[in-house]
Amino acid sequence: MASDLSQSAPLGNVAYPPPIPVSVIIPVKDEAATIGAVLQGLLEQTYAPSEIVITDGGSRDRTCEIIRGFQASSTVPITLIEAGHALPGRGRNLAIAQARHDWIATIDGGIRPPPQWLAELVAASQRHREAEIVYGVGKPATDTYFTECAAITYTPNGGHLSPFIASALMHRSAWAQAGGFREDLRSAEDLLFFRAVKAAGVIEAKCDTAVVTWELQSGLSGTFRRFAVYSRNNLRAGLARDWQFNVARFYLLLAVPLIAGLWIWPIALLTPLILLLRTEKRIFIWFRINSPKRVWRELLSPSRVFTVTLIHLVIDAATFYGVWQWLNHDRVIRAKYVRDGNHAAE
Repeated sequence: MASDLSQSAPLGNVAYPPPIPVSVIIPVKDEAATIGAVLQGLLEQTYAPSEIVITDGGSRDRTCEIIRGFQASSTVPITLIEAGHALPGRGRNLAIAQARHDWIATIDGGIRPPPQWLAELVAASQRHREAEIVYGVGKPATDTYFTECAAITYTPNGGHLSPFIASALMHRSAWAQAGGFREDLRSAEDLLFFRAVKAAGVIEAKCDTAVVTWELQSGLSGTFRRFAVYSRNNLRAGLARDWQFNVARFYLLLAVPLIAGLWIWPIALLTPLILLLRTEKRIFIWFRINSPKRVWRELLSPSRVFTVTLIHLVIDAATFYGVWQWLNHDRVIRAKYVRDGNHAAE
């Protein structure tokens, strides 16, 4: 069990600043399989949080029971807010509002924080004293061949994501200036928050050493379901230009040689070639950053190329399915609200 630090002390490459109290907040729902590991990781931090505040958004599994078990034995105060139906943005807002301290560290269920995670974030906040928010890094867990291929497919920059809301330290003022998190979205609320932070002129800093690991879906069906949700909520958030428009343009490009192939059939071969080049580009970027010696071997691996291509096609299908859901549900609901004179359509 970690204890609060009372003086500066070096550990690895971290020189601890004078301690500041930090509240760690976690929004969860049906995280029975992961919440225990998250809490254990937080309790083993070399820089102990002063409290942990968890908002449960209506779990139907043993999530709350597991949290209560930790409450009973933890030397770090753990607060559980049972909010009924609460999406991630509302979960974060409720937890931050109830947190006792001005410095807030954000993490999620399904995240693995290494022992020095919070220490790195706090140290970065002390190095950049003008910053009101410090972003760490999220790195996908690539424990299996499939999850490595999935990470290659949909995580840029070799899998290092920053800003990453599940690895961040912010002053309460940053949250307030950004207007909090949007509460009606299953995903993309973090992207809107990042934009609101920038628009508000909040000073930001990055900490490349505050790395947490996040879990990927372990199969194609789970990947499809997750990205369909992401796609629908990305549209609800008004972020189509960042994702769906690009996917639509790509498939329009693929359609050109297919149509031309009706008259000159060899031209149709450009379509699979374009798909192959997209796959090879992702594989090249991933291994150039993470394992340069394996680049050519992986580029020429039929198994790697096939799996990455397949995952990409599944994600694209999920993207269009999410668009269909948005068109058939969210647009219709919004039109009804507007027609009835209620412009608060959400």
